[in-house]
Amino acid sequence: MRRNILTSFLRAAGYVIAIHLLCLLALTLCRIVLFVANMPEEGVNWSLLPTALLIGVKFDNLIACYVSALPAVVVPVYALCTMHRPDYSRWMKNLTCGVVWYYSVLYTLLLMVHVANARYFHFFENHLNIGVTAWFGFVGDTAGLIFGDATNWWFVLIALVLSVLYIWALVALNKCFAPSWQTADPSPWKQYFVSGVLTLLLWGAAFCGMRGSFQRYPLRVSFAYFSNDPFYNKLGVNPVFNIIKSAEYGKVQIPKEIAALDEQEAVAYVQHELSIVPSDTLRPIVRHGSVQRSIEGTPNVVLIFMESMTSENLERKENGQYLTPYLRSLRDKSLYWANCYSTGIHTNNGIVGVHYGFVPNFAKPIMDVNADLYTGLPYYLFKSGYQTMCFITGNPQYDNMNSFWRDNHISDIYSLYDYDASAVVNNFGVSDSYMFDFGLRKLEERAAEDKPFFASFLTVSNHGPFIVPEAYRNRAANPQEQIIAYADDALRQFIESAQQTKWGQNTLFVLVADHGTNLPCPYEMVLSYNRIPVFMFGAGLAPQTIDRPASQIDIWPTVLSILGIDYDNNSLGIDLLNEQRRYAFFVSDDHLGVSDGEYFWCYGLHTQRECLYRIGSGDDLRTLEPERAADMRAFGMNMQRVNLMAIDKKWTEPCE
Repeated sequence: MRRNILTSFLRAAGYVIAIHLLCLLALTLCRIVLFVANMPEEGVNWSLLPTALLIGVKFDNLIACYVSALPAVVVPVYALCTMHRPDYSRWMKNLTCGVVWYYSVLYTLLLMVHVANARYFHFFENHLNIGVTAWFGFVGDTAGLIFGDATNWWFVLIALVLSVLYIWALVALNKCFAPSWQTADPSPWKQYFVSGVLTLLLWGAAFCGMRGSFQRYPLRVSFAYFSNDPFYNKLGVNPVFNIIKSAEYGKVQIPKEIAALDEQEAVAYVQHELSIVPSDTLRPIVRHGSVQRSIEGTPNVVLIFMESMTSENLERKENGQYLTPYLRSLRDKSLYWANCYSTGIHTNNGIVGVHYGFVPNFAKPIMDVNADLYTGLPYYLFKSGYQTMCFITGNPQYDNMNSFWRDNHISDIYSLYDYDASAVVNNFGVSDSYMFDFGLRKLEERAAEDKPFFASFLTVSNHGPFIVPEAYRNRAANPQEQIIAYADDALRQFIESAQQTKWGQNTLFVLVADHGTNLPCPYEMVLSYNRIPVFMFGAGLAPQTIDRPASQIDIWPTVLSILGIDYDNNSLGIDLLNEQRRYAFFVSDDHLGVSDGEYFWCYGLHTQRECLYRIGSGDDLRTLEPERAADMRAFGMNMQRVNLMAIDKKWTEPCE
């Protein structure tokens, strides 16, 4: 029996709505995967979980509405224009077949992104952002990073299963509606009018869904925040939405919250805070460095970046043994900074922070192919007659290290290209031990040239996929802890071997983490990702433990001061032995943090949410200590304003 126009139209509109609801169900399942894969150690908070999931539906609906916008326009209009024709059934079946393909392709991609986000969240305690696109330029390394970790295969399988189930359900839904595509009898104009009004309402609903909110402002990441628990606040955010919002920030050279500060006022604040008397009228933060030689002669400098070595690792035990006995022993033999912070949470951030003294621009890559020029440690050591080199385990093109370092006074780079191919253990190249053994031989050769040298080593074994030597597999229950024990012992063997050589006895060793790692915490921003240890020892340097706040950006002026090398400081780093800072400031992709070791203030660019914590407690103290919160906010915002201004205005370059 033929239907009237209105009934046939409602079937067509219902078809689009039914698929849209199926899409929401698929995205909700992805959110449940995210929750299960990252469930808090303290268990489920059943009072917060339902609200987080409901908020998640709002964010998922926004993305789903963007996808459904085209079918919502095409299907009802097409049906309304053709349903009275004899070939309507065949035409609609062809159209809906195209709709199935449209949703299948787009949602397979979306489901892959959502499941990948569940794994990414495990490491960074945050959702995917536009910064991950920088990894696409290094396909081989990125693929090895993903597929070299056995756990990731489970997430790949989950993504495939969800995609197959979604497509199966989509096809089944399409078959359920197939009998509905029956030619309709001509109807009174009122039914066409009602169908037209309903079409406009459907479009209006799609538009409102794309806006995400009936409030004054469209949906923002901050709308997901409803409690004091950062995990449940973030649970509702859709990763695709987060990528889009972070891309909007990426178009701006300096984020609007930071750029809103007046340049001159920010510069004046920084000059006062760091007691800067500028020596260059065009570069108002440049000043002559304070030099106080702490060791005699012209020692070599060996700088070792310890991959993902958060300060908390020094206190971790497994089977009654500390995972880092060597690093713990160094604290009494070194200049040891117990309250130091990395500039960011990626290796390239640490490279620039330690060598050159600048904090990254949030999620933006700081080591582009067309690199900025910097002074810093390599520049002044090179000027002072040092040989400059670096050793990395893998591909020197990754993160554009090769071009960046060569443009910035590193003369020689030893990498995967120089190692025996049989020694490669994963996508990041050789093990730490192999690189250190290779480095010992090369430094012995360099020492024979009767010129001091500066050598940077980038370890990587403590970065997944973990390749744990057999001898360390009984040190802990899982590879994450086993590899820490291995990394600690590899450092010990290298340094003890180096100190037995003639050149090693005349070497200043600097050990610093590139960044920390994600460990459970109650804060909006994961502090363990930025809390790092720093050691300096050798060449007769007197040991001391220093609890004052320190940053990676302070390392290069401190080392030059220890060596007695004159320099101009064009960064916001300080000589930690002759100057003091009240706070350290640092970033974690879309967050800005400030800490003095006792208190921790952080601000989210996307959420526009700021928090103040006393370290060790997850209670937000802004209302209880507004003056402290305001002071730390002013410090962080002004410091980052001038830091980014310096990069933007090329104050990083040599002054000559």
